[in-house]
Amino acid sequence: MIRSRRNRRCTYLTLAIATLTLGCHPGVEAPGVPLYPNAETTRLPRTQIALVAGPIAKIDEKDVADQGGRFELLPGCHVVELDSRMVPDGNNLSGGMYWTGSFPRTIYAIHMKAGARYEIRRDIFADGQTGRLVLSASEEEPGGAMTELAPAKSAEEIKACRE
Repeated sequence: MIRSRRNRRCTYLTLAIATLTLGCHPGVEAPGVPLYPNAETTRLPRTQIALVAGPIAKIDEKDVADQGGRFELLPGCHVVELDSRMVPDGNNLSGGMYWTGSFPRTIYAIHMKAGARYEIRRDIFADGQTGRLVLSASEEEPGGAMTELAPAKSAEEIKACRE
């Protein structure tokens, strides 16, 4: 009887550790909100879509501001406009200082690739009574190659991406 309880406890402990290990696996990436045709009926595999994440307000002129910040898109050029609101998510609290107002309008025209991941970050750093905003964006290809991205420089660049 004692032996049976001990074996059962070891089994439960082993099962718990295995479950925790699989749940925390760094290679498992949470899916984004699919923004492509027929996504309600057919989700495409990760190798066929691009994943973009960040403080995003609009993608291809579609309002996505309150949908979680992670989106799945078909490969091709997409116009990504960042959210200008300072939302209470930790981005506007830095070093004991509270920031108010809005961020400048920022738009990216990104030529997205299948299987790639696009990360846009906006960080506030405080230094005494002043602070600075650091905007960064990158593309990570399936093989691991990283490329830094810059916001669109002109209306023509955005227009060309939309066509």
